[in-house]
Amino acid sequence: MKKEPVIIRSPGAMGRWSAGLKGTLGFIPTLGSLHQGHVSLIERACRENDVVAVSVFVNPLQFTPEGFRKYPRNLAADAKIAASAGASVIFAPSAAQMYPAGFQSQIVLPRLFAALKRQNLEWHYRGVLQVVMKLLQIVLPDRVYFGLKDPHQLALIERMAADFNLPIEIRPCPTVRERDGLSRSSRNALLTPEERTAAPVIYRSLCGAKKALREGKSPALAMRILKKEVMAEPLARLEYAEIVDPSTFLPVRQGVSEVLVYAAVWIGEKRLADNIRFRLK
Repeated sequence: MKKEPVIIRSPGAMGRWSAGLKGTLGFIPTLGSLHQGHVSLIERACRENDVVAVSVFVNPLQFTPEGFRKYPRNLAADAKIAASAGASVIFAPSAAQMYPAGFQSQIVLPRLFAALKRQNLEWHYRGVLQVVMKLLQIVLPDRVYFGLKDPHQLALIERMAADFNLPIEIRPCPTVRERDGLSRSSRNALLTPEERTAAPVIYRSLCGAKKALREGKSPALAMRILKKEVMAEPLARLEYAEIVDPSTFLPVRQGVSEVLVYAAVWIGEKRLADNIRFRLK
């Protein structure tokens, strides 16, 4: 039987625990509301490290006030799931501990932010970079694990880690999907039964674009196919989609070998995002 993980709430205590650790430490930063996608990250980290820690922190800097208020929270359930997957420690600080009075630092990656302006989410990714940098500095892991579900987040974190010479290995992990293709996400728990039935349209639209590109059709035509698929679902509304080079997030050019197709879609009143990354040749 798996032992209950230790729950550490203060950054100072977390740092002291990490400093005294013998062996390698794997780390999975999360917003909580753990699901099978998180479990796959924890299990991989357990295979590759002596000890695994998971953070559970709903970061106010990457949400709108309404989104922050509505985000599901259940630390006891998260601790149980993390323990069953093999985690030894849960780091669960408060917002006041992570952002004490006077906090004002930001991390800006101008070229990547410029490529992401079309999404109007620079504020969100600024918040992501701030919290990830703080978490890495507090936890001091040897390896940190991120899913490929948010490719923009991963690319920004990889760039930040390289620019600041962070002595940490970043391990990208495949997206975990339901049987109907819907990517596992904490937001899925907010869907009504009707919305849950409609949500797989996102993955179908991505696959339609992928098929078109592999058949030699242009990115413009592939995008039209993606949009048509989403529009056919009454509960779905496309917010944003792109077909880009995954290393730069710039539009694909002739001769590119790898492509990222990304879509953010509103299913009812819930915003879901997904992507697929693949080689053309």
